[in-house]
Amino acid sequence: MQTTQIILDQMNLVVLNISLYQGRKAIKKADLALTGIDVGKLPPGTLATLGSKRIISPKALRIFSKLRRSARKLCLYNGVRFGGCGYAIPRERIEALSSELKKVKDEFETAKANFLSVYQEEVEKWVAENPPEWAQIIRGAIDSPSYIDKAISFNYAAFEARPPAEVMDNGLDEEVNSLYGQMCHEVRVAARRAYDNSFVGKKEISQKALRPIKTIRAKLVGLLFLDPSIGETIQAIDDTLAKIPTEGPIKGTDLNMLAGLLGRQLANMGRVVQQRPESEEETCDETPDGKEADVSEHTGKVAPITWDF
Repeated sequence: MQTTQIILDQMNLVVLNISLYQGRKAIKKADLALTGIDVGKLPPGTLATLGSKRIISPKALRIFSKLRRSARKLCLYNGVRFGGCGYAIPRERIEALSSELKKVKDEFETAKANFLSVYQEEVEKWVAENPPEWAQIIRGAIDSPSYIDKAISFNYAAFEARPPAEVMDNGLDEEVNSLYGQMCHEVRVAARRAYDNSFVGKKEISQKALRPIKTIRAKLVGLLFLDPSIGETIQAIDDTLAKIPTEGPIKGTDLNMLAGLLGRQLANMGRVVQQRPESEEETCDETPDGKEADVSEHTGKVAPITWDF
């Protein structure tokens, strides 16, 4: 509990509450009957569902998903997922993060106002883009602007995480103890993606390819209080970047060093290195919520970088 409190004293919890309008409605048998489909030949509901129908173009709603991703990325850049519903953010970064989230929220609210102002036009445009026999079905399923106004929302909150004094076994110790493993998982996902996107099959890369490494470094610096061993990884990044030219393309030995750092050490952070780094899937856009057995353990040392790329 003492270790838990030390970590809690150095972090705040940020929770995002972002609700999006999906622009979908369930397809009913009556909808299919209107289009001439024999509903008597449909499989029973225990076997299959009818799915959903779009009542507006997905393009009209894309901006909201984009802004939600931006908010999540900001939180992941500055901290680590915590408790399945929020992010553990270092105290010294909470003010800057709140400022950035406020900008995203303002952009979200502007996009919402713009969308509501053209909502009816977007519906009619969508009707025109689809077969005429579906026009009545689409129009019959549209939601009112007041409903959409409530369905689309962007809120966030920052607060301190404190265990209730009267409850001894509250699960907080386990959640705090899992933070290092969750951070390692997020670093591995980011490193694997960057390695695949910028290094695989390349004989040279641009300076732009260094951005993911620097982003990972910034994340690690903020979360150094989780475990002293994080400092070793930060030092490995600094030592490698110090040897890389600051201008022009990166190739040859320099490219090999970066590939080893990213594809071997960072892509395997928190686990004993295997011959090839295993692929880790991010469970959603920016929501790595799977916790494997090896993620929560950080015993053993990461093998030295070897230039096998």
